[in-house]
Amino acid sequence: MKTIGTLLIAAVAFVAVSCESRTYDEVSATVTDPTYTADVKPIMSGNCTSCHSVDGNQEPYLETYDQVRNAVIENGLLDEISASSGDGMPESGRMPQSKINIVTTWAENGFPN
Repeated sequence: MKTIGTLLIAAVAFVAVSCESRTYDEVSATVTDPTYTADVKPIMSGNCTSCHSVDGNQEPYLETYDQVRNAVIENGLLDEISASSGDGMPESGRMPQSKINIVTTWAENGFPN
C-alpha cells in the first residue's frame, strides 16, 4: 500500500513539473523562418491596421511589406510591440509574446517576403 501511495505522489509531481505555463496559441505559433506574407502580414492585419492604415489615418501605415519593414527600421516598431501593456502598441493591450517573436525573428532574418 505504501508503494502505491509513493508512486501516486511521484506521478502527480512529475505531471506538475512537466506542465508548460505557455498557452496553446503561444506553443502552436512557434515559427522559425517567418515570412511577411505567411506570418507577419496576418499579425499586422489582426492587431495594427485598424489604426495604422490609410483608412485608420494613423502613421506609420502597416499595410504593405515595405511599410512594415520601414516601420521596424525607422520607427521602432519592435520596441513598440515589445513594450509592456499600456506603454506600447497596440493600444488595446500587448499582443501575445509568440506574435511578437514572429515579427522579431522576421526582422532578424532579414525581412523575408
